[in-house]
Formats: sequence, structure tokens, C-alpha cells
Amino acid sequence: MVHELGSTAIQPLAGARSAAANQTTEQAALTAGVKLRSRGIAEIAEIGDAIAEMKQSRISTLIIQPSPFTYQQRERIIDSATNNGLATILAWPVATREGALIAYGPDYLHIYRKAPFYVDRILKGTKPADLPVEQPTRIELLVNLQVAKVLGRELPLSLLIRADELIE
Repeated sequence: MVHELGSTAIQPLAGARSAAANQTTEQAALTAGVKLRSRGIAEIAEIGDAIAEMKQSRISTLIIQPSPFTYQQRERIIDSATNNGLATILAWPVATREGALIAYGPDYLHIYRKAPFYVDRILKGTKPADLPVEQPTRIELLVNLQVAKVLGRELPLSLLIRADELIE
């Protein structure tokens, strides 16, 4: 997917998780033969400058690394990127309905529906440490065709075929 779009990454400057996520993204880009430029931000006030810098560098697509910060600020990041003609890829499927070009990530509603099982077990005396830790089993790829049109992007058929949902 990264190879098909040409990308950069934007990430928050926060802890080891961000560094690990960025390292994984860099490895995927290297494998795909795509140059990835990373730009961290410490606070949302930096987003305008970061996106302007990326646009000036002829970046076409931003990969927004998942974190509580970027989740909370996703609409502002998406709006700023789109207003500057840049596509966005996020890890939250809901982001495509909010203006991101692509989202690839777990179905959080499916995950949240399992919460009552854990609450029930804990209320019946099971220690939280004894409960299984589950990984997401449903990962979704959503593509927003309206955003592609606004940005003047023609998306590869190979990407559209793989999408779980196309938003028109």
C-alpha cells in the first residue's frame, strides 16, 4: 500500500511505542522500496508547520502513527493535510469517515463488544491477570473515494480490490 501511494510519516514525539511504530513503518517502506521521511510533533500547534514542510518537500501522503495524541487530534490533522493537498493514512477505520483517504486497523467496535465478557469474569472473582489477552482478529481496510477525488488522486485498482469498504 505504501509503495502504491508514495508516503511520509508523521508521529508524535512520545515514548518508546512511537519509536517502535515508526521503526516498523520504516522497515515496511524499505521493503517496498519507498523513501519514508519521518516528522515528529510534540504538540498539535506544530501540525501546520509540519504539514507545510512536508508539502514543500513534495510529499504526497502522510501516515499518521497511532497514539492517544494523534487519535484525539485526528480530525485537525486530517483537515490540515487535506487543505494542503496531502492524503492521510490512519490506523482507525473511523478516520475515513472523517476525511482520511485510507484507514487500516482493527475493528474497535468488535473489540469493545468483548468487554462485557471480561467485566463479567472479574465480577465473578477471576483475577484480571488470569484473563486472556487477545489480539484483534478483524483488521479493516477502508478507502474514501470522495477524498481521493478532492485530492485528484487516482487509486490503484489493486488497492480498491483489497478494501473492505469503499466510501463514496
